[in-house]
Amino acid sequence: MAEESNTRTRPEPSMFSMMSRDIGIALIALSVWAAADTWYLLSGLWFAQLLSIGDAIFVGYVLGALFHEWGHYSGAKLSGAQAPRVKPKGISLFRFNFDMSVNDQRQFHWMSFGGWVMHWALLLLLVIAIPFDSLGRIALVSSVFGFIVYATFIETGILRQTLSGADPKETLNQLTAKTFQQATIAGTVGGLFALAALS
Repeated sequence: MAEESNTRTRPEPSMFSMMSRDIGIALIALSVWAAADTWYLLSGLWFAQLLSIGDAIFVGYVLGALFHEWGHYSGAKLSGAQAPRVKPKGISLFRFNFDMSVNDQRQFHWMSFGGWVMHWALLLLLVIAIPFDSLGRIALVSSVFGFIVYATFIETGILRQTLSGADPKETLNQLTAKTFQQATIAGTVGGLFALAALS
């Protein structure tokens, strides 16, 4: 989900700078994974395969998160919501502020479902583009699927309430550390299920 804030003190970073940054992150992450995957395919070394799988898990999460957050942003902007871009802090995934005091429920739902559209689009793209002929490649797709399960676990509960009329801000404030822990378990199980099914 987007970071909710009423702060307007810092200037909005340009779309070009933010897109360039995130495209760069995605390309670097994919390149690291591709190098490990190629190393394994050429050498057959078990260590190279472990590295490829480990990279795939990390890269799949990064890609899933980036597509998900840009999907949220796209949904917010398409709905006409007030959603100024913000410069990410450290490894933060937040890319914009969604002002709950100005935006309405319809705009909140557009923002929410935008994330779903983009992460499923990423999964479809990977399924079409990548042959499942190595565990590293299967692990990449499985990791993205695991992220989707993780995000869906968290956001389904929120949407169930807001679609029934609950206030989005109050609903978001009900999220606890336990919710994220349960989502992590669900995402891990989902990723492992996909890995087993595709192997």
